[in-house]
Amino acid sequence: MLNESAVQNRDSSRKALLAAAGLFVVAAPIAIGLLGGVAVRAQTVSPTLTFEVASVRLAPPPDGRTPARRLSGIPGPNNNDPGRFSARVNLLTLILTAYDLPVYRLSDENDLGLMRLDVEATMPVNTTRAQFNGMLQNLLANRLGLKVHWDTRQIEMYALLVAKGGPKLKAASPDSLPASDVASGNGDPDRLGSNGFPIPPPGNGPWRGAAPGGRIGLRGHNEKAAEMATAIGRALDGPLLDATGLTGKYDYTIFWSTTATDAVRRGTPVADESDGPSLFDAVQDQLGLKIEKRKGPVQMLVVDRVEKKPTEN
Repeated sequence: MLNESAVQNRDSSRKALLAAAGLFVVAAPIAIGLLGGVAVRAQTVSPTLTFEVASVRLAPPPDGRTPARRLSGIPGPNNNDPGRFSARVNLLTLILTAYDLPVYRLSDENDLGLMRLDVEATMPVNTTRAQFNGMLQNLLANRLGLKVHWDTRQIEMYALLVAKGGPKLKAASPDSLPASDVASGNGDPDRLGSNGFPIPPPGNGPWRGAAPGGRIGLRGHNEKAAEMATAIGRALDGPLLDATGLTGKYDYTIFWSTTATDAVRRGTPVADESDGPSLFDAVQDQLGLKIEKRKGPVQMLVVDRVEKKPTEN
C-alpha cells in the first residue's frame, strides 16, 4: 500500500527518482519480465467494469479531528473489508492504485498530489484485483475525465545474479504446520532480537517484519528465483529482474537495514554499522546472490488530461 505522505514529498526529488527508478510492484497489466527490461502489455479495460455504487467528492482539508488519510477494501489476501472500497487520498495515489503501479512508472506527476478525494464504492465481495483495477480506472475516467496513454522509457533498474561461490539458498521444504496460523505480510513488531531485527514468526510461511531504525526481515517460501527477485525488489528504487538462471523453488530468510541501503544507493558512507547490512550486502552474504545495476525499457503511464474536480454524484 502506498504511503501518501511519502508520495506528496516526492516533488522535490522527482528527477532523481526517475533517474534511479522507483519501487517495483507487479502491476495488473504486466505480461513478462525480461532481462533487458520490463515488457508490459497495456490491456483495454472493458467499460462494463463498474462499481455497483460509487461516490467521488473533493476531500475537506485536514482538520485534526477526522482521519487525514484512509485506503481500504482493495481486493487481496489482506483485505478486511471485501465488497467496499473506501479512500481519502490524493489523485496521484488513486491513479497508482487503479493501475497497480509504483510511482516511478507514472510519468510527470504534475499536480496530481494536490487534489485530495473522498471515494466510497461497493462491488461484489468476490471481485478480483484485476476487476477492481478496471472499475477504478473507469470511475476516474468517468468522474474526472482521466485520459492516459503508455510510453516506453529507458530507466535504470537492477538484475539479480548468482554471486561468486554460488547460492546459499535452501530447497523449498513442505509447508510447516504453524504456517497456516501465521498471518503473512506483517510480523509482530514487538518481537525483536538482541540485534534489533524482527524475529520471524513460527513456521516457514511468507513473512515481512519491520523494526525501529529501518531494520527489515523478509522470509520467502517455495519461491522461484523470479518471485524472489520481485519480493526483494520491492525494497529497491527500481525493478529487480531475475538473471540467476536458477530453476528450482527455494526457502530463504534475509535481514537488512533500510538506512544502510539508502546510503549505498546515494554513494555516501554508512553512518552506523550497527544498523545492519545494506540490502546489497545482505543478498550477497546471506543468499549467495548479488544485485547489479542495468538499464532497460519500461512502459510508463502518461496522464494526458484530468479535471480539477469530479462531476456530481
